[in-house]
Amino acid sequence: MIGRTKVLAATAAALVAVTTIAVASTGNDDEGTVIRVIDGDTLLVDFDDQELTVRLLNVDTPETKDPDKPVECMGPEATDFLTGALPEGSTVTLAFDVEREDRYGRTLAAVYDDEDLLINAEVARRGLGVPVTYEPNSKFRPPVDEAYQEAQEQQAGLFAEDIECTVPAMVAALENTAAQAAALQDTGSTAATAAASAAAVLVLAKLVDEGFDALEAATREGRSIMWAALSESEKAVWKARADEAKDTVHTHHGDLVALQEERQNAENEVIRKAEAKAEADRVAAQAETERVAAAQAEADRIAAEAEASRLAAAQAEANRRAAAVPPAPTYNPPPEQTYNPPPAQNVNPPGYTGPRCYAPGGKSWRPC
Repeated sequence: MIGRTKVLAATAAALVAVTTIAVASTGNDDEGTVIRVIDGDTLLVDFDDQELTVRLLNVDTPETKDPDKPVECMGPEATDFLTGALPEGSTVTLAFDVEREDRYGRTLAAVYDDEDLLINAEVARRGLGVPVTYEPNSKFRPPVDEAYQEAQEQQAGLFAEDIECTVPAMVAALENTAAQAAALQDTGSTAATAAASAAAVLVLAKLVDEGFDALEAATREGRSIMWAALSESEKAVWKARADEAKDTVHTHHGDLVALQEERQNAENEVIRKAEAKAEADRVAAQAETERVAAAQAEADRIAAEAEASRLAAAQAEANRRAAAVPPAPTYNPPPEQTYNPPPAQNVNPPGYTGPRCYAPGGKSWRPC
C-alpha cells in the first residue's frame, strides 16, 4: 500500500522521540507478557501462563481480520505499529475501567509499555485509530482524544494526504485532477486544439468520477472508520471539496466542448466564405472569358466585314477600270485556201532534156 513504508518509518522514529502520556497506575493493574499482536487494537498477553485476548480501550483501528469485510485503509499499518511497539516477549502493564470484558470475552484494558507509554493513545497519535467510548468505559478517553487531535494537526495516518486510501488523499487526488483539467484548458486557436484538450479532460473526468465513487464507497463497504475519524463538520468540508473538484473537471470538459463547437462553427464559416468567394471568382472569371471571347468575335466579325468590303471595293474598282479600257481587236485569221495544182500538162516536147521547172506536187513540169 502506498505510504505504508513512510508510516512505519515515522512510527519507529516517533517511538523514540515522542513525549509520553501516562495515566497514573492504581492497584487495579496487572502485568503480562506479549505473546503476539492480532491487529491494530488487539493482542494476546500471557498472564500467569494464561493466554488472554486484550482489546485496547477507547481507541478503534481499521479492520484487517473480519472475513466479511475488506481490509480497511491503514489497518495493516496499525497492526505493524502495535507489533513494533509491543514486540513478542515485551512486558506490558494493563489498567482497567468499569467493565473488564466485552461481549466477545476479550479483556478491555489500557496498555502501557515498559516505558509507561499509553499505547492506546500512541495508536491515535499516529492517526491509526479513532477515539471510541463503549459505556461505561470512558476512563482513558481524554488522553486518546488529545493524541487524536495531535494526529489531525500533524496530518498523520488517516489524515495524511500522501497515503492514497485516506479521505484527505482521495480528495487531494480529486483536486489534483481538477488542477490538471484546468491546466489543459485550451489556449490554441483551432477546433482541433480545443477537441484535443476536451478529449484529455474527458479522460480526467472519468478518473475523477472513479475517485469520487471510491470516496463515496469509503462511507460504505466496511471502510467507514475513515469517516469516523472525522467530525460532521469535517466530513462536510471534505465532501464539499470533493464535489467542487468533480464539478470543476466536468465544467472544464463542458466548456471545452462548447469552445470546440464554437471554433468549428467559426472555421466552417471561414470555409463557407472562402468557397463562396472562390465560386464568385470562378463566375467572374467565366464571365470575363465570355466577354473577351465575345469582344474578340465581334472584332473578328468587324474585321471580316471590313476586309470583305475592302475586297468588294477593290473588285469594283478593278471592274470599273476594266470597263474603261477599249476591248482589244479580235484577230480573225484568213480562211484557209486550198491549193489545187493545175493538172499535169505534157507541154514538154518529147526528148527534151533541158531544165525542168516542176509545178507544186512535182508531178508536172515545163521547160524552164
